[in-house]
Amino acid sequence: MAVAPSQLVSSITEKLIVKPSFPTPSPLKYHKLSFIDQSLSHMYIPLVFFYSKQQQKEVNSDISSIHDLDEVAHKLQNSLATTLSAYYPYAGSMRDSATIECNDGGIEFLNVRIKCPMSEMLNNPHDYAEGNIFMKDLPWKNSFNGSLLVAQLSHFDCGGIAISACLSHKVGDGGSVASFFNDWSKVTRNPNRIPRPQFIGDTFFPTPNGPLVAPLIDSKLEKCVHKKLHFSASKLQGLRAKIAAEAGVKNPTRAEVVSALLFKSATKAASKINNTSFRPSKLVNYVDIRPMTTPPLSRNFIGNLLTVTSTTASHGEEMKLPRLVGEFRKEFELVFKKDPVQHNSLVLKLLETMESPYAVDEYDTYFCSNMCKFSGYSIDFGWGKPERVCAPMGPFKNFFILSADQSVDGVEAMVTLEEQHMLAFECDEELLEFASPISSF
Repeated sequence: MAVAPSQLVSSITEKLIVKPSFPTPSPLKYHKLSFIDQSLSHMYIPLVFFYSKQQQKEVNSDISSIHDLDEVAHKLQNSLATTLSAYYPYAGSMRDSATIECNDGGIEFLNVRIKCPMSEMLNNPHDYAEGNIFMKDLPWKNSFNGSLLVAQLSHFDCGGIAISACLSHKVGDGGSVASFFNDWSKVTRNPNRIPRPQFIGDTFFPTPNGPLVAPLIDSKLEKCVHKKLHFSASKLQGLRAKIAAEAGVKNPTRAEVVSALLFKSATKAASKINNTSFRPSKLVNYVDIRPMTTPPLSRNFIGNLLTVTSTTASHGEEMKLPRLVGEFRKEFELVFKKDPVQHNSLVLKLLETMESPYAVDEYDTYFCSNMCKFSGYSIDFGWGKPERVCAPMGPFKNFFILSADQSVDGVEAMVTLEEQHMLAFECDEELLEFASPISSF
């Protein structure tokens, strides 16, 4: 029988501070935040990995030791301490709006027992996530008085576990979070492994006129809901082929076609709910600049290494998928032609407005973050690959987050819209031709 949200009981069995295994060298004591770092509020990027008891059995037959709560927690805490020695800014504290003092103060680690089967959590994510597998009032929130990283191990009655963390966006972007989890999981499997991230600080994007007094971009989720969709590799193959033929775009990527379809469906939903004709709309794509610099940066470079592209549509005819994908490709190629550091569109837009660049706009604005190159389903702490990888709703309305599915070739899309818009969006026939709703977390 399902457990009602009000009946779900979680208890913190242990709460401690995990400090780096080795002290941070004196020359690295102060981590300077870039202009993009400072423009972001103190929002925390959340991610959770669920591991079932059966998956763990397949990896390790010594099931009694795997499920010894103290042993699992101790193993993760030790590997986390080693990982923090390399990811030292996360173990520090904000000195001022432009600087992290890398004082090895450590990060908060919670060991939690949740009195329900893991399936209940997966099937009722909106009721159960915050305050259970994540610390209450932390995911995507704009301020927090605790550490710059909060990690948690959750144990379920069925023997499954969840490993989650919330990492400050001030320190790094989604690519940085992916690198952290990759390294933490590898160190857990092999304690002799030494992670080698490289923190970029303010090398690329120094603040031109001194520290920012206040952030320019914050998280806003009032009246929003969150849905997850799955685009299988076979469905995507057909959609990509169709668009390639009609748009003349060579090998459209899965991110290009999925973001175009989500954008189109969301704008149709907005028009339907508002009972209006098509409103001018814009899709802002967040782009990782690591592969675009000269020379290209590897994935272990940590920071908010981002730019943006913008694609607009002034009337409904411009929302045809081949046209959108063609425009996405043109915008992306322009980023490659320019120096994404010296001519960074996100930095230029922020400098131009000195406020949230899309706060007041003639367009209805949507956002997309493409994390398809990061396969969360490959994160193995030593107990097999996760059954599910999830993130809570956020960071603001009209946001799409794309990631690889379990097969690596398909896409899982996390969509945040206003509640009324979502009612129309999730019924869009063109969308459902290619996407399957994921009712669970």
